[in-house]
Amino acid sequence: MSVNRFQFTGNLTRDTELRYTGDDKASGFFDIAVTTTWRDGSGKESSETNYPRIKFFGRAAENHAKYLGKGSTVYVEGRVKTTSWEKDGVRHYGTDFVADHVEYFNTKPPAGSPSN
Repeated sequence: MSVNRFQFTGNLTRDTELRYTGDDKASGFFDIAVTTTWRDGSGKESSETNYPRIKFFGRAAENHAKYLGKGSTVYVEGRVKTTSWEKDGVRHYGTDFVADHVEYFNTKPPAGSPSN
């Protein structure tokens, strides 16, 4: 048995981006700041911030783009997917975080939305 899951809580570092494919299917992404804090052996507090890019598709992509702007706080869970592409004859690899579930906390409207 294997498990392929992630869980993050963090703040959007910019507005959600929404795109449509040639056959009108919605996809989108946002980047979130996720900070981990710990104490070392001497009791000194340290922290590290990572910035995973979260991807999503379909109706969820349209909703996230409508309601989630820079500074919104979200809880996200989903699966990890490895991708590869070729550019200038060189093979590149990346890791995608594909959301299955997103909960909104302290939402901030995207720039240019009617509520701004």
